[in-house]
Amino acid sequence: MTAEEHMERLSAVLSGTRTQSRADHRMRMHRPGNILFGVLLHAAARLDQGLPLTDLEQRLITQAGKYMPAQELPSFGRIYRDACARGSIAVLPQAITNVPVETGFSSADLTAALPALTREINAQPNVRVVDVSKLAEGEPVDSEEYIAAMARYGRGITVLDAPQQESNLKGLLDVHMRMDRFYCVRESSGEIGADEIYWGVSAGSDTTAKKSFRTRVYDSVHTDEIHKFDYVYRQQTYVFSGTVDKHLSAEFQCWDEDSSPGDFLDKLRTALSDFAEHAVDTSIEMTKYNGNQAKKAAAWATLLGIGAGLLSALLGLFENPDDLVHERSIGFSREYLLNLQQVEENFWHFDGGDGGYHKLTLKTT
Repeated sequence: MTAEEHMERLSAVLSGTRTQSRADHRMRMHRPGNILFGVLLHAAARLDQGLPLTDLEQRLITQAGKYMPAQELPSFGRIYRDACARGSIAVLPQAITNVPVETGFSSADLTAALPALTREINAQPNVRVVDVSKLAEGEPVDSEEYIAAMARYGRGITVLDAPQQESNLKGLLDVHMRMDRFYCVRESSGEIGADEIYWGVSAGSDTTAKKSFRTRVYDSVHTDEIHKFDYVYRQQTYVFSGTVDKHLSAEFQCWDEDSSPGDFLDKLRTALSDFAEHAVDTSIEMTKYNGNQAKKAAAWATLLGIGAGLLSALLGLFENPDDLVHERSIGFSREYLLNLQQVEENFWHFDGGDGGYHKLTLKTT
């Protein structure tokens, strides 16, 4: 895409004129989770006016430079400033759009905004904190109501937790989580030919161990078919293979390929790598957290949500002929991982509506 096309796309996103776009629908549904994208645009507006950037603004501007030429960013700032002047922006929270461009937005400001954002994000039906100790034997993590909510929102945010338990496993856990197979519940509608599915994954723990990758494309995927992932010991399709103290954060994306240009796939790899860094930071923050268990789980869901929101927004600015079927951010607590000593295999739903519906199987040791 040209610089002009980038600006046209951003203008359409902020004005709400691309209402039929699935990517824009996800952004509108996750308005509070787009706070970091809003701060990035706020920073671009300040950059355009020659104002000094805060720590957070500079970090986001640097990150955005991986996806687009730096000289385009001031133009983005002007589009954002004009959109704010017209009134409320449907895809961005007022926590940032109400801040005058003359005022910087720092990490401390984000911390101050998090309690309100946490209430908004955790009130969404596609965000769920699950105490796995309360699940009946054989009861899945994803309820039918939750699967339906994730489908409506285009994204799921799940935190898996349990009360602390006595265990013979002290110190760091050696965790190996791999993608074993996926089952096509329903192929996409309205497209000619079979689906061509690939997955993007990022993960990071509180010991700074991390991983990000994109699978190969699995061709000719039809309804009611099972496709096994490639297996190489501790390498291909391992979501995570490393140590965890108390928290492991991950992002899963299911894509249906049409004809991806190489530059988009490069952007996707960059985005997944960036989220792995965010996953590490989030996991470390959760291990430091001193609040009660319920508040910590809610904060975890919020940090996962705003990280995924930035990732999706940045990718959405580029011409992408692929369809993002569905995405999920998942927090795995130590207690949940210990619970997997009894149940090594879990199923995760990715219902993208008419974009297709797939069920992912993870095996964890």
